[in-house]
Amino acid sequence: MKKTIGYRAKRRKIRSKSFLGRSFLISLIINFLFIFAFSNLTSFDLLNIPEEDEIIMVTMVELPTTQNPITERPEIETEEPVAELSTKPRVEPALPEPARIQETETQSIIESEDELAEIASRPKAEVKIPEMEILAREEMPAVQEEAPARQDVQVAARSLAPSITSRRDIEGEVLEPGQFEIQASLGQEGRERIESTYGNTVTPGQISDLPRNIVKESPFGDRPLAVTIDNAKDSRPQSGLNKANVVYEVLAEGGITRFLAIYAAQESDKLGPVRSARPYFITKALEHNAIYVHAGESPDAAIFIKEEKVDDINELIHYQPFWRSQDRRPPHNLYTSTEQLREEAKKIGYIEMINKESFQFEVDADQTLSGRDIARIDIRYNGNYSVSYQYNPEIQRYIRFINGEPHIDAETGLQLQAKNIIIQRSERKVLDNEGRLAIDLIGSGDGLIIFNGKSEEITWVKEGLSSKTYFYNQSGDRLAIQPGNVWIQITHPDTEVSY
Repeated sequence: MKKTIGYRAKRRKIRSKSFLGRSFLISLIINFLFIFAFSNLTSFDLLNIPEEDEIIMVTMVELPTTQNPITERPEIETEEPVAELSTKPRVEPALPEPARIQETETQSIIESEDELAEIASRPKAEVKIPEMEILAREEMPAVQEEAPARQDVQVAARSLAPSITSRRDIEGEVLEPGQFEIQASLGQEGRERIESTYGNTVTPGQISDLPRNIVKESPFGDRPLAVTIDNAKDSRPQSGLNKANVVYEVLAEGGITRFLAIYAAQESDKLGPVRSARPYFITKALEHNAIYVHAGESPDAAIFIKEEKVDDINELIHYQPFWRSQDRRPPHNLYTSTEQLREEAKKIGYIEMINKESFQFEVDADQTLSGRDIARIDIRYNGNYSVSYQYNPEIQRYIRFINGEPHIDAETGLQLQAKNIIIQRSERKVLDNEGRLAIDLIGSGDGLIIFNGKSEEITWVKEGLSSKTYFYNQSGDRLAIQPGNVWIQITHPDTEVSY
C-alpha cells in the first residue's frame, strides 16, 4: 500500500531545506545595515582612520545635581581710626568765702538831761532855697461862635451822648455814643430841604442818615424754562402754573387748549402734566430765549427744533428730570421740577445765565390804561371750553375760571390769579387730518391789554422768530405791564370775547 504524505508535511519539508540559506542571507543584510548606521552616528570613516596623535580621549564623569553656588565673602579686617577725646579733670567752681561777722564790744553811753538841753540850744545851719520866677498865666480869649454864612440857616455840631435829654431833644435816628452828626434848621426863606455834607437830603429838625450802600440788582439771571403743559379735562388741576411769570394759552387740535408756562423768577417743585411740542410754542420759547421743555413733538415741531437748533429737553430723550404720578392715567401724569430741569440743562451744556432784558416784558408800576373798565371778561374758544377772569379790587388781581369753575393749583389748592391779561388776536389754519394747527405769531395784529380793572385796545408787533413782541396803544406809544405775572390768551377771529 502506498504511503500518502499530507499538505502540511510537505510544507514543513520544504521549509526545513531552505531555512539555513534564507537565514544567513537575512543576517548579513542586517549586519550591514547596523554597521552603516553606526558609522553615520559616530562619523567614523572606515577608509580614513586618524593617526594616534589626532585621537582625543574623552572621559565622561557623572556630576552631582546642580545647586546654587555658595560664595563665602572673605572677611576683610581693617583697622579704623578711633576718635580720641581728650578729657580734662572736672574743676569744681570756687565759691566765695562767706562774709565774716566781726564781733565788737559796744558800750552804752547814758547822757544826762542837761547835756541834751545843751545840744538842743546849739544854733542850726540855715539852708537857703533859690527863688524861681513864675510867669504870669495868660488869659485865654473867650470862645466866640462864628456867624453862619447865611442868616437864615443855623448849623450846630452836637455830640450825641446816650442820655434821655438828647434822645428827647433830637428827632430822627440816635447814633451810637461818641458818634457825631450835623443838625440843620431852616429860617423863614421857605425852603424845605437842603443838601448835607454827605450828599444826603436833610429835613429841618431831623438828623440826616449816614451814607448807605445801594445794592444794585444784577442784570443777569437764570435762563428761563418754557414748559408745555396739558389742559385736557383729565389733566386738571395742573401743578406749578401759579409760579410761572408768563403763561400763554393757545388752542391745539381737537378744540383743547394747552399752556406754555415761562419760569424765570420763581421755582416750582412740581409742574405739569407735561405734553408734546408744537411749532407755535417753540416760537414763543425763542422769544424769551428759554430752554424749551416737552414730551415728544409733532412732525412739524421735530423739523422746527432740528432746523432752528432749539435748546430743548425732550422727555423721550432726556428722561432723568421727569416722573409719572400714580393717581392719573397717561399721558396726563408726566411731571417735572424747575430744579431738576436746570440740573439736566447743565449736564447737556446749555447756557444757564442770560441778560434779563432779553426775555422780560417792559414793566412800569406807573403805567395806566385809558380804556373802559373791565370787571369780568369771558373768552369762549368753542362750545365746550371757555375761560373767565373776575376782577378782585381788594388784591387788584383777576381770578381765573374754566367753564365757570375756579381754576385751582393742585399743590396749594388756591385759585389761579393774574395781574396782567393780554388778548392777542392772530390767524390760524389746519395743517393735517389730525387737526394740527399753524398759528401766525410773527407780524402784527390787534388785541386788548387789561390790568387794575382797566383796559385799552392795543396793536402787537413781532418782527422776527426770536424777537420780542411789543404792544402799542392807539396813539402809537409802547405800553408796559404792571409788576406781576401775565396771562396771554391767543385768540382767533372765531373766538368769542365778551366783557
